[in-house]
Amino acid sequence: MIENLVKKISWARPKNKAGLDIGSYAIKIVEISQGPEKATLVGLGSRKVRGLPKEALADSIKALAEEALVSAKDLNISVSGPSVIVRLISMPKMTREDLKGAIRFEAEKFIPFDIKDCILDFQILKRDDKTNKLDILLAAVKKDYIEERLKLVESAGYSINVVDVDSFALINSFLRNRPHIDSDKTTVLLNIGAALTNLSIIRGETICLVRDVMIGGNDFDNAISKSLGIDIGSVEELKLSPKERLQDIILATKPIYNNILDEVRLSCSYYENQCGRNVDEFYMSGGNALLSGSEEVFQEAFGIKPSLWNPMQFLEISLGPRIDKVLLDSVNNSFAVAVGLALR
Repeated sequence: MIENLVKKISWARPKNKAGLDIGSYAIKIVEISQGPEKATLVGLGSRKVRGLPKEALADSIKALAEEALVSAKDLNISVSGPSVIVRLISMPKMTREDLKGAIRFEAEKFIPFDIKDCILDFQILKRDDKTNKLDILLAAVKKDYIEERLKLVESAGYSINVVDVDSFALINSFLRNRPHIDSDKTTVLLNIGAALTNLSIIRGETICLVRDVMIGGNDFDNAISKSLGIDIGSVEELKLSPKERLQDIILATKPIYNNILDEVRLSCSYYENQCGRNVDEFYMSGGNALLSGSEEVFQEAFGIKPSLWNPMQFLEISLGPRIDKVLLDSVNNSFAVAVGLALR
């Protein structure tokens, strides 16, 4: 989406593309080789960085790429959180050149930051000849946040090909795995990370709403640690294998889930009021989507059971030293953003 943030070194498209998802808990990298008929997963890696000093993050990115034997020299990255604003806006029909000049003035109505401190990009979603209107997807990111990410990746020894938004990469990955999606079906995508949850609503392949909810796995971990009286460092293992403590975990995390559900309801209600359509399905991804009890909580709240999805389902897998089979099978749900980035 945000294609004008970095200069392209070459017009030639590399054969392999690599997506780097820089999370607060872990960094993940995916390398894809795009052939004429199929895409092949040729590189995959994940590395925990929670608690790591900022100055050590670049070294971790470099080490991760080396461990995964990534051959691409340019990385596609993404941004999310409070420094990123995405809005769907409507403007009078005009040429793209005129739109480039007008969009900055229009953006000031929707962006809660000083526009001079932001980098803007936009995409025309729909041209309505009857009303002479353009439906536009507008993205704004604080310059200092972008510059920090650019410096981080460059310090790791890589250049940047594309800067995207987490939710756009997620949608890109989801649609690639569902090429025959019903154009009238409304889908909610929830990507539950450590620090936040990416929430997106799409109808068919059209983006209808995108926002980040500042609730994530860290909140679940803190709730479990406090309720069960265990060290925060032991929570991860317990979440993966709760055994006889399953009900304790469900009770401890229910208030956090309720907070997420409130935000989901708010977004769904806004969408339904604007578009006159109901939500048909929920899909979940991210490192915390597999938390025990999550499916039951959503089923109870919306009457719809959320589905997990594999972002690598469409890929041919080139097993070998560059693909850790255990990692591939155990946490592929966490690679949705990285896969979407590698598809750019």
